[in-house]
Amino acid sequence: MNSMIKRNQDLFGGLMENLWNDSNWFKPELTSKFSMPAVNIKNSENEFEIELAAPGLKKEDFNIEVEENVLKLSVNKTAENLEEKENYTRKEFSYFNFQRSFALPKDLVDTENVQATYADGILKVLLPKQKELKESVKKITVQ
Repeated sequence: MNSMIKRNQDLFGGLMENLWNDSNWFKPELTSKFSMPAVNIKNSENEFEIELAAPGLKKEDFNIEVEENVLKLSVNKTAENLEEKENYTRKEFSYFNFQRSFALPKDLVDTENVQATYADGILKVLLPKQKELKESVKKITVQ
């Protein structure tokens, strides 16, 4: 009986030692690459277009707001997987979140008509430019 316990302790201890010493088990440099999705920004005559690479999500996962000339894109997604068998239960959690903010040119973007679509892992946000720009310089006459 004692030899069985000793063998299990050695086995478990060896597994834990291998887990912590395995250089491939946890690499912060790999996980940090996935925390902030890549972004392309295009500036055309009539609009700005932002493309954000975020595969594996649903359109409902995105929160998009424009507040005081700042476009805020964020995702806060959690998932849980539960597998129950006769002799074990496995419960896994995953979390994915990020937030990106973009300062918009003042009085240049028509914030009332911003549109967003999500397809093939790419979020596209179209920011139409104002048709008539508000005057940025106001002439004041001295009286």
